[in-house]
Amino acid sequence: MRLNLILFLVLIIFALATVNSEHQYRKKYSKLDVENKNTLELRDETTKLQLEESDKSGNERIEQIAKKKLNMRNPTNEEKVLLSK
Repeated sequence: MRLNLILFLVLIIFALATVNSEHQYRKKYSKLDVENKNTLELRDETTKLQLEESDKSGNERIEQIAKKKLNMRNPTNEEKVLLSK
């Protein structure tokens, strides 16, 4: 009778330990899944920012700044001078 009680208590302890370990596993797996989603979102954002950066450094951007901030324009035909040797 006493042995049965001891074995029953050991069984209950191991059952609780198993349930606890499963709970910890699921909790950590859920956190891992969230972090993986965050990683993918950050990679997408990095790609978008790199594209935006390369777009801003293009010739069109330089031309827009030259026209707007420096009031530059393309020369007319009368303003063009042909240089020859």
